[in-house]
Amino acid sequence: MSATAPGHAGLRQTPAAPAGKASRGRRSALLAPVTAGVIIVLGWQLAASAFAPSYIARPLQTLREFPAVLGDGQFLSATASTLLAVLEGLVIAVLAGTAIGLVMGRMRGIDRLLRLYVDSFYAMPLVALVPLLTVWFGYTPAARLAVVVIEAALPIVYSVAEGGRHLDSSYIDVTRAYRAPWWRVWTGVALPASMPYLLGGIDLAVGRALIGAVVVEFIAGLNGLGYYILFHVRSFQQDKAMVAVCVLVVFALVLRRAVGAAVRRGLPWYQGT
Repeated sequence: MSATAPGHAGLRQTPAAPAGKASRGRRSALLAPVTAGVIIVLGWQLAASAFAPSYIARPLQTLREFPAVLGDGQFLSATASTLLAVLEGLVIAVLAGTAIGLVMGRMRGIDRLLRLYVDSFYAMPLVALVPLLTVWFGYTPAARLAVVVIEAALPIVYSVAEGGRHLDSSYIDVTRAYRAPWWRVWTGVALPASMPYLLGGIDLAVGRALIGAVVVEFIAGLNGLGYYILFHVRSFQQDKAMVAVCVLVVFALVLRRAVGAAVRRGLPWYQGT
């Protein structure tokens, strides 16, 4: 018994080693981006202080502006206008893009009809069309919404169509064996199988939607964070403009994290995010 007791004690201690390694790995994964960020901010502060004019944004001055900007009614109105437009456009883009992508992925005739145009618009910088769209829709929030929907829908259409094309034929064989109706095949087989592609498309759509909204606000002078940034840059208040840029970055990160959390909660079988 005395010979076996140390063995049992050793067996109880072995799980602690992987746990310790995992904890150190998490700390290292967090420490690396924080260290890189500190280095970048310090370099920016030192370079701007040494070589740039006084009106160029600096990290310390930007931090001092945060309380005043976040409490400014004009900034809050601009933030609400941009973020609500992006959210509304993303909802429309997800619904429309998923439907069009599924049709293209499962119907070869429709795919041949639309694929060239989807690929072309996806590759083309759509900001070149913003002046035209502002003329068509007017210098109104409708133009911003149209650009956001187009920008966000294209990666979703492209991704979902790819998922539909790569659907395992064995799934379709099973539905045929059980004589499932077409709508059951699409909603119960094709859509769930395309979900990883859809999530990848949404991930791309978030950034494209924000870009589209800000560009329209630049060009059309609409109330929003884009115009807020442009106005304060032109009036040599770049620190306030940088606060708005930071808010856009935080919104994009939060939205992507929210999508990931929804996936982990609603689709626990999918571990891609």
